[in-house]
Amino acid sequence: MTRAAALVIVVACGGMKDPGSVADKFVDRYYVESDQQGALQFASGVATLRLQDELRLSAEARRPGNPFPSRQVRVYYTRSGLGGGDGERTADYKLDIRPQGGGELQREAHLALARQPDGTWRVVRFHETQPSR
Repeated sequence: MTRAAALVIVVACGGMKDPGSVADKFVDRYYVESDQQGALQFASGVATLRLQDELRLSAEARRPGNPFPSRQVRVYYTRSGLGGGDGERTADYKLDIRPQGGGELQREAHLALARQPDGTWRVVRFHETQPSR
């Protein structure tokens, strides 16, 4: 392996060894950027299957010339918790969703992460709930 190839591998996996960093990157791609394809690199297991299903279902809506334009949405988040240990972690987020044209929605995102055999972390499950009052 050349030094350049080794460096690429180290850089690519470097941020994947911290579960909090992986969870934040997943939330950035999936919730903030609405990029299921980009979120796939931070997912494994059931989370990967869900993202692949969403990509299949949304393929028609993303085609050029679709008469139903997507609505712009801004999403802001804060991580409200990171728990667990050893090979499994959970990460919780408070989402502030602001659709174009006004309004505001509050949701909570819950991620389950698992350490992979290579020592990196991946999101294995995720779901959203209404905020607890």
